[in-house]
Amino acid sequence: MSLADDQVHFWNFILQAAEALEANADSAARETLLEQLGTLNEAFSGLADPVDHYEPYVVLRLSAAITECLRREQTPD
Repeated sequence: MSLADDQVHFWNFILQAAEALEANADSAARETLLEQLGTLNEAFSGLADPVDHYEPYVVLRLSAAITECLRREQTPD
């Protein structure tokens, strides 16, 4: 797959993830979000180069930060 194809696939995944969250009931949205963020970070880690792919890099950093925040919130003190 070419770099252009990778980036199209990346942005389509982001859009699909947003649509999946919108379609879920409130009780399932958190788990769906964690699953989507995990998939995003794993599948597209190759686009996490801030020099060559700044926009995907920023989205992946945000995704990782949100994932960490949600997981900390799940963990009882």
